Amino acid sequence: MRVRKLDVGLEGISRWQIDDEQHLPREGGLTQKFLPRLAELDRILKRPSLDERLPNMLEPEFVDADLLDPSVLTDARLGALAVFEDARAQSTGSERAALDQVTNILTEEVALDRDIRTALAALFKG
Repeated sequence: MRVRKLDVGLEGISRWQIDDEQHLPREGGLTQKFLPRLAELDRILKRPSLDERLPNMLEPEFVDADLLDPSVLTDARLGALAVFEDARAQSTGSERAALDQVTNILTEEVALDRDIRTALAALFKG
């Protein structure tokens, strides 16, 4: 099979025939084409600004849909409260003060959950 030269001038291209473009062998398979992975390219080329990165750093990547169930959310708060109370018992100084604030906030949240459940139960009773 004869392969044509690649360095042809404009007049040579205008004289090409349709059959001239079929220069690949007919037998055997062709290799896979290079297809760039767009997500990886976008991650490199379209870097997020600081305003976009800060909220992304604060939001969790995965949020469990079961947390929308009030009883599951209360159980999660109680579990977090137990972890922070254990950490508070072992800490001192400014770390203990920060953990005191966290446990106070979680205790208030659990109390508000209990109050809401009580109010909803009274409302449904009529």
